[in-house]
This record gives sequence, structure tokens and C-alpha cells, in this order.
Amino acid sequence: MNQPSRGSLGSAFTLGRDSEQDEDSNGVSTMSGVASPELRRSLAEVKGQAQFLLYLADQIEESLDQLSSENDSCHGAFLCKVLSMYSSQLESKHSGLGDKIAETCQEIYVTVREVDAG
Repeated sequence: MNQPSRGSLGSAFTLGRDSEQDEDSNGVSTMSGVASPELRRSLAEVKGQAQFLLYLADQIEESLDQLSSENDSCHGAFLCKVLSMYSSQLESKHSGLGDKIAETCQEIYVTVREVDAG
């Protein structure tokens, strides 16, 4: 099953309309003229939280794999504490992400309506 890449999703979003692209000081391509600074900040925050959630999920998966093959009870207890910590972080980061995504989507809808009306 082919999953769309982040680049292809971005391309699909901009189909049918011209968009200006600039490069920031690091040479990274950025959209200009469409997204407000607030929308860009919201998107960056959502991406950051999502990346952190992915990192936590990877760490949990790796720790669970280690735990299943661990023979040393001390190291097993340590892994259990680490998993508890990761679980707590996952829960706290997840709780705010849904609200932030909903707020960001609202900003996107407003932006799209403004562009379509213009």
C-alpha cells in the first residue's frame, strides 16, 4: 500500500493555484503570501508535537522489544520505569494535540476561504 509522502500531500494542496515560494535563511523553501504568521506558527507547533509523539512511540517500541528479551531483573525494572515515563509523556502530549490540530484546521479553512474569495 503506497502512503502519500509529505511532499505529495503539499503538492496536492497547492494544485490548481499558483503559489509563491521563497527560501528562508537556511535555504528551505517556504510559502509566502498565503499563510499568516499565526497559521505558520500553528502548523510548526503541530508538526513539532507530532514529531515528538513519533519519537516517543519509537522509543516505547524499542524499550518493549528490549524488555521482552531482558533476563536481568534490575535492567527489566529500569525499562519498566522508562516505559512508564514515556507513557506519561505520550499521554500528556497527546491530550493537547487534538485541540491544536482543530484550531489549526480552523485557521486553514479561513485562509482557504479568503484565497478563494479573492
